[in-house]
Amino acid sequence: MTKYTVLTTFPSNRSSANVGDQLIEVAVKRLIMRERGNVEFLTIFREEPLEERLDEINATAAILFPGFGIRDVPMYPGCYRLLEDLDRIKVPLIPIGANWNVYPGDSETRRGLRYSAETMGFLERVARGVDRISCREYTVCEILRRHGISNTLMTGDPAWYDPDFFGQPLHRPSTIERVVFSPPLSAFYRQQADEVLSMLAKLFPEAQRYCAMHLTDARASTFADKRPTNDASMRSDVAEKNAFVRRRARELGFEVLELAGDVTKLDFYRECDLHVGYECHAHLGFFRQRRPSVLIAEDARGVGFNYTLGAGGFNGFIRKGREPARPPKEGGTSGYCVTAEEFAAAPARADLVADVRQYLEEECNNGFRRYGAVAGFIDETYEKVMAPFLRSLPG
Repeated sequence: MTKYTVLTTFPSNRSSANVGDQLIEVAVKRLIMRERGNVEFLTIFREEPLEERLDEINATAAILFPGFGIRDVPMYPGCYRLLEDLDRIKVPLIPIGANWNVYPGDSETRRGLRYSAETMGFLERVARGVDRISCREYTVCEILRRHGISNTLMTGDPAWYDPDFFGQPLHRPSTIERVVFSPPLSAFYRQQADEVLSMLAKLFPEAQRYCAMHLTDARASTFADKRPTNDASMRSDVAEKNAFVRRRARELGFEVLELAGDVTKLDFYRECDLHVGYECHAHLGFFRQRRPSVLIAEDARGVGFNYTLGAGGFNGFIRKGREPARPPKEGGTSGYCVTAEEFAAAPARADLVADVRQYLEEECNNGFRRYGAVAGFIDETYEKVMAPFLRSLPG
């Protein structure tokens, strides 16, 4: 029986519990089993050292990197601890759904971004060992090409594929009976998020309204918008934002859903009619279960998904100037923090809510016609790109 090592982005032994990371891991394993039959997985959190398990890892067919995060944080050793001597790893290193994240992540960012020599050395080593690097959206392919890595393949994010819904059209509701909001990661978007919540409460006064929290406050603290030396200040900044969102949601008649750490809770989305918010994997959680969604991009992740999927996408920011150059992060391993200087170069859009409301009114009136191609795009990308890629895995 074929066995793969999976370096997951979901730390199951911690309280952080980002359900989006968990969804990526679960989806990858399910899709591989669908295409490769009954296989086994050795699952290790990406920040754990591999030294003590090297013999076991080298006995597997490959090391798979679902949600392969391209970051100067540094990337290796950092996001991926691995080993000091990578040559001791005797099996291929295979990304599945590689992603990138910077702020704000628009076309100007993509033209100017340059990764460090350390990150490029690791990326080039990975690229040499595979036929194709699986990327989860087109802008990841662009970024790698701009850095001289051309063997890329836009396979989509594993999390936007749910075999239970293959072949089914997108649900196009005639009325909105259940609507879900997801909050931003960045505390800088707190005011804009409040305006979106208020707009949804006014636009859908008779609907059941939910506020979906995909992360615990412990997880969110690693993505704080400031970089004080005092970790308590970092935690309190994001925790205050989350407490504010929960409070305002309840005041506006939303039920708060705590979804962190339990991917099965995302099945609730199939009972809902619409998502509007900032959480990328709430957006994908709706699309994979054939429900319409509006994603407000707060960084490169959302920008890339909106560009690739082509429906329901808005930038939450507006470009005002050039963001400052950012050196590789000192300390820490995962996450991406938006700095005050970066946010000043691309602050939150003051006119966003009016545009989103107009879009929602139009879609409610036309039966969500602009979403008509989403289901077919997901199905065709799986059939023609992702499935063949998974079938080509070694073993």
